[in-house]
Amino acid sequence: IATIALDALKGLVPLVVAKYYFGLGDSVLWTMAVLAVIGHCFSPYLLFNGGKGIATGAGVMIFFLPLEVMLALIAWFVVGKVLKISSLASLGALVVFIASSFIIHPQIEVINTHAPVLIICFIIVYKHWGNILRLITGKEKKVI
Repeated sequence: IATIALDALKGLVPLVVAKYYFGLGDSVLWTMAVLAVIGHCFSPYLLFNGGKGIATGAGVMIFFLPLEVMLALIAWFVVGKVLKISSLASLGALVVFIASSFIIHPQIEVINTHAPVLIICFIIVYKHWGNILRLITGKEKKVI
C-alpha cells in the first residue's frame, strides 16, 4: 500500500507544486505528467527499468482528470476482487480510464488533445506486455 501511495504521490506532488507554487501553465504540466511516468517506468537509476506506471499514472491523472481516475479505481477494485488477477485489474482500469476520458472530456481544455493521456496509456500497456502475453496464454498468476 505504501509503494502504491508513494508512487502516486511521486506523480501528483510535482504537478501541485509546479502549478500552485511556480504558476506553470497546463502545457508544461501535461509535459511533466508524461515525463513523470516515463521516468518511473524507465528509471536511469534502475538501468532504465522501473515500475509498470499504473500508480504514477494515476497520480498524474488525478491532477487533471479526477473523475476518470475514480471510475478507473472502481473498475480496478471490482476486477481485482472478482478475477483476482492484478495485471488484468490494472489493464481493465486503464480501459475504463481511456473510455471515460473521451466521454467526459471529448476535448481536454487548453491542450485540445488526448495525446498525453494516450502516451501515458501506451507506456503502461508496453510495460504490461509480458502480463498481456501471460493472460492470453492463461499463465498469469492470481493474487491470493
